[in-house]
Amino acid sequence: MYQCGSCHTIWHEDLQEDCESFYESEAYRRSLEGTSSIEDFYRMHDAESLAKFQYTGTDIFREKVAADIGCGGGAFLDYVNTVARKVIAIEPSQTYRKAMAEKGMDAFPYVSEALKEYAGKVDIVVSFDVIEHVQDPLKFVEEAYLLLSGGGKAFIGTPTDAPVMRELLGADYESFLFSTQHPWVLGKGSFQWIAERCGMKAYQCRFYQRYGMGNLLYWLLNKKPGQHKQYDFISKGLDAHWRANLEDRELSDYIVFEFVKD
Repeated sequence: MYQCGSCHTIWHEDLQEDCESFYESEAYRRSLEGTSSIEDFYRMHDAESLAKFQYTGTDIFREKVAADIGCGGGAFLDYVNTVARKVIAIEPSQTYRKAMAEKGMDAFPYVSEALKEYAGKVDIVVSFDVIEHVQDPLKFVEEAYLLLSGGGKAFIGTPTDAPVMRELLGADYESFLFSTQHPWVLGKGSFQWIAERCGMKAYQCRFYQRYGMGNLLYWLLNKKPGQHKQYDFISKGLDAHWRANLEDRELSDYIVFEFVKD
């Protein structure tokens, strides 16, 4: 792993040369989640899809053209599709694209393909837990920017290096964080650098703590993820205060890069 001394971006020594074919394959989904079934995707991701509205709000999608880059099986888009004027699903997996096309969504494997029809025509672009997988994050953001109409808004979310977890767990956590599937770990400095290269004027980074104190304690005890583990002695108020504190101090485990096209 390497880290930029200026923007603090972290990246792997070796990036996959043919990541497109890798992410197009069912083997990728099976290696990631043990299945490539669309029904299994919904079972595993429906609940977390609703949580993503904390990043975007709900009112911005009504009667708008919305695109989700790297949308997987489209669990988040299913909710957006109920109010949006048009939904665009961008996903390498042919199995998932077929399922979304059958629902009436316009489906494309990559942004480069979607741009042929929708350049400058999309009101809202979202992409969650995708940019850390790509070969070139700058190009990824540039293409998302090209999709947007004037005044259109994008939300790009990605895990941070979770500095609290790294400090308390050290190598036990870093072996999990620096996975081969995530060649990049981006932060506020990374997105500021990208925004400058893209000539953006209206952008910001927001911080979110997805996992509570229970996950931290479980990690400390077991050296592995506890996800949304709960302990009776951790009150909702204490947990909420802990999350809010990490977000306010920009030490949270998730960051969302928001930008508006001039």
